[in-house]
Amino acid sequence: MTGLKFILTTYSTAFTVSGGGESELVQVAEILKASGVHTDIYGIGSRPLNFYDGVIHFSVHADSHAILREAAIRNKRIFLWPNVWWLGPIPASEVERIQEITRIAHKLLFKSHAELENFTQYIPVPAEKIEVLPTCVSNRFLAQPDKDLLSTVSNSTDFALCLGLIEPIKNQLQTIRALNELQLDGLFVGGARDDDYYRQCVAEAHPGIAFLPFIQPCSALLRSIIANCNVMVEPSIDPPGRSSLEGAIMQKPLVMSDGPWQREHFENGVWYTATDSVSAIASAIAGAINDTDRDAKVAATYDRVMARHSASIIGPQIAELLARESI
Repeated sequence: MTGLKFILTTYSTAFTVSGGGESELVQVAEILKASGVHTDIYGIGSRPLNFYDGVIHFSVHADSHAILREAAIRNKRIFLWPNVWWLGPIPASEVERIQEITRIAHKLLFKSHAELENFTQYIPVPAEKIEVLPTCVSNRFLAQPDKDLLSTVSNSTDFALCLGLIEPIKNQLQTIRALNELQLDGLFVGGARDDDYYRQCVAEAHPGIAFLPFIQPCSALLRSIIANCNVMVEPSIDPPGRSSLEGAIMQKPLVMSDGPWQREHFENGVWYTATDSVSAIASAIAGAINDTDRDAKVAATYDRVMARHSASIIGPQIAELLARESI
C-alpha cells in the first residue's frame, strides 16, 4: 500500500443514467486500489472528507461545485478529470463557470492530447496544472471470456456490437440503417438516454437486431458479449471512448468515425467511416469483417493499446502522480 487515501467524486445526478463516464469512475477506483491507493467512491460507504489526502473529481458539470467547494475549504488537493468533449464553442457563462472549477483544482487530468486540446481551446489552463494520463483499461479484459454466457441474455450470433447509451450523439440510428443495408445482425447494449431516439432505432431495426440494457462494466457477461461479436461499431459524433479500447484489447475489429482522438489512439488500425452516410458505415463494417488485412490490423491495434492503456502500466503511473502531488 502507498498509504495514500483518495475519494472519487462526481456530480450528484451522474448515476441517474449510467454511461461511459460514470462506469469509468468505478474502473478508476478499481485500478487505484490495485496500485495500492486506498480509494472510496463518495456515498454512504465513504468516510468524512478530512480522512482523505485528496479528491479526484470526474466532470465539470454544474452540479460539481458544491462537493469541490467543500474539498477546497478543507484544503484537500483536487485532481479534476474533466471528462468532456465539446463539438463547438460553449457560452461565455459556461466558460466562466468552468474556469472557477479549474482555479480550485490542483491538477487537471486529461486522458489524451486530443482531449486536452479540445478542452483548452475554450478553457485556458496553466501548463503547470496539466497532466496527460492515458485511459486505463482493466486487466479483466485479458481474462479468458466465457462465451456461453451470451446465450443467457441473447440468441445473437454473427453480429455487430454497438456499446453505449442510445442517444443521437452516438449515432446508433445510422448504424442500424447500415446493418439493415447489409442484412447483418446487431446487438446494441447500454440502454437509452433519449427515449424518442431509442424508439425510432427499435422501429427501424430489422428482426435480427436486438437491444439490451446497461450491463455492468468489466463484467463476465460484458466480456462474453464482446468475445462473441464479429465487429464493434461506434461511428459516434463524439469520440467513442473506453469501450473501443476494451474491444481492441479483446482483439476485435473496430469501426468508428474519424477524428483526432481516434487517430491518437488507433492510427490506421481501425476502419474509419463518415458519420452521416449509411453506405459509408455499411462499407466500413463489411471491410472490418472481410478485408484481407483484418487480422494484421487487429493485432497491431492490440499491441498499441496494450502498450499504452494496460492497467498494469497506467495504474502505477496514476498512483505515482498522486503521491508526488499530494506531498
